[in-house]
Amino acid sequence: MVHSPYYKARDGIVKALKNAVKSCGYPTTELAASVDLSRAFGDISSSISFRIAKELKLNPNEVAQKIIAAFKKPDYVESVAPASGYMNFSLKRPKFSSDVIKYALRLAAGTPISDLGGDEKIIIEYPSVNPNKPWHLGHLKNAVLGDSVARIHSAYGYNVEREDFIEDLGSQVVESLWGYLNMDNDPKGKKFDQWLGEEYVRVNKFMESNDIKGQLSRLLQNMEQHGTKEAQLARQIAEKCVMAQNETASSYGIYRDILVWETDIMSKIYDNALEMLLKSGVAEKVDRGENKDCIIMDLSKVKKLPPEFRGLKEKIKVLVRNDGTPTYVAKDIAFHMWKFGIIENSFGYIKFIEQPSGRILYTTTPSPNAVKMDFAGVKKAINIIDSRQEYPQGLLRLAFSCMDRNDVAENIVHLSYGPLELESGAAMSGRKGTWIGNSADDLLSATKAKAAEILSESRFKLTDVEKKEVSRKVSIAAIKFDLLKQSPEKKTLFSWTKALNFDGNSGPYCQYMYARAFRLIESAGIREEQIAKADLSVITDDNEFALVKLISQLGDIVEKACTELRPNVVAEYANELAYGFSKFYENVPVLKAESDAEKAARLALCAAFIKSLAYALDLLGIEVAQRM
Repeated sequence: MVHSPYYKARDGIVKALKNAVKSCGYPTTELAASVDLSRAFGDISSSISFRIAKELKLNPNEVAQKIIAAFKKPDYVESVAPASGYMNFSLKRPKFSSDVIKYALRLAAGTPISDLGGDEKIIIEYPSVNPNKPWHLGHLKNAVLGDSVARIHSAYGYNVEREDFIEDLGSQVVESLWGYLNMDNDPKGKKFDQWLGEEYVRVNKFMESNDIKGQLSRLLQNMEQHGTKEAQLARQIAEKCVMAQNETASSYGIYRDILVWETDIMSKIYDNALEMLLKSGVAEKVDRGENKDCIIMDLSKVKKLPPEFRGLKEKIKVLVRNDGTPTYVAKDIAFHMWKFGIIENSFGYIKFIEQPSGRILYTTTPSPNAVKMDFAGVKKAINIIDSRQEYPQGLLRLAFSCMDRNDVAENIVHLSYGPLELESGAAMSGRKGTWIGNSADDLLSATKAKAAEILSESRFKLTDVEKKEVSRKVSIAAIKFDLLKQSPEKKTLFSWTKALNFDGNSGPYCQYMYARAFRLIESAGIREEQIAKADLSVITDDNEFALVKLISQLGDIVEKACTELRPNVVAEYANELAYGFSKFYENVPVLKAESDAEKAARLALCAAFIKSLAYALDLLGIEVAQRM
């Protein structure tokens, strides 16, 4: 791997500091964590003297001065000085600027910036929407989060498999099928998922004054029997719904690799998985009492019960009910046995659709035309699931731990996210229909209209054709950035005003700064090969170097976002980078530079900026716009 100049500078400082600290007789632990880009004095700073001083009851200023006296300057470091207990390192600006810009100019959005993932195969599961309704805003947050996490892991060097679980045996699908058979089966030209979701609401309204539980139970039994007309019809309806949902996904630039259907899990791998659970002793069949004929997990028999389960009054978790129907957790255990290659990959696969990106979306299928493919068999699975699923996800990990498969339990990662609401306070419920008018399709349509209105202002010089395309890009950027700019677990309150803000901390703001930098290069009429020949050693001004330092951080940002599962780190960086360029643009003449050398170097810095910003935005699933 070719490390970034910032990585090399920081790594060199850490190693030199370690030697200096050791030679002073001080402890060297936590050294790397103390070294970071400085926001105040110097270019890179270290706070290690404070930790050492606290541990040894010394004065941090004296500790810093002693370490500096023993410090041998590594590559890129010009000088080091103490300041209020910190150690501040100034970099060799001509060399660092030159190397950072050359490094950034080689970046290409969508390609790995690191090989630290080691090409290890991982599964990221999202958004797993029931196939009987359109995506509402909560589903959209899941999908946008999953897509960004997948992009970040790919950038870090992982081999990412993007997976979508389709729960087509749940009560919602049964109720929708009942409606299709008994109420209405004509979408009347509506988008199929929208129509099916509305019918699901009608069925639930009907159920408030009519008892159809017996009918639904019989319908479910017939659906669960492979090959019945009910099973075939239910699958056809679900596939049409997923096809319509995929139109929504594509409109947001969100793509996946494989659909895994609950019906296929039940027909292909569930029986083997249940047998493994029983043989391992994790599950047991009850022959007496209130849970007679159920298959359960008895948490009271678990020797090392995780803290989150210790306070539970009920220690019995039913995996299979006495009528033989499995619970969600039982099916999820089977599903993860497949993910981690514990159970044979007996699924057959066919092409479901070619997505607009050219990426093929495959699906598991009972079709005789199915072929074998090399999906799953991973060492790590990341599940993008809302915060209400903490307990089932914990139970899933516990089951594998009890099977002596801690290697699996420790690598089932639940990325929990908080709810999403509009400014009106509307919460999303498929059953009650509160999503109607608030679907992901509705949101995109409304945001496009608002974006087009803003882009009609005189400050934006766009033709009608350009305005249509830019409105599309800006609206998607506004939505995605707003969903991703804060920590996933926090509640999101979507605001059009904030999301479409061109003055800061938004996707459109980042796009606007990109377009401004692109326009500078375009106006100069300079070609890429000319940029590559610029003398970058003249980049030494404070305003120039501040932007250089921001650009240099991209690799570290990808690593932090990947290891912490936080796309908001990338969003924060993109906004900071855009703001850094804005300050540079306001304070440094580019086209009117005093010399040709300065002009060429500053144009190269602009080119490095747009490469870096485009890379960061791509990790969020946001396209850049060259004209705005």
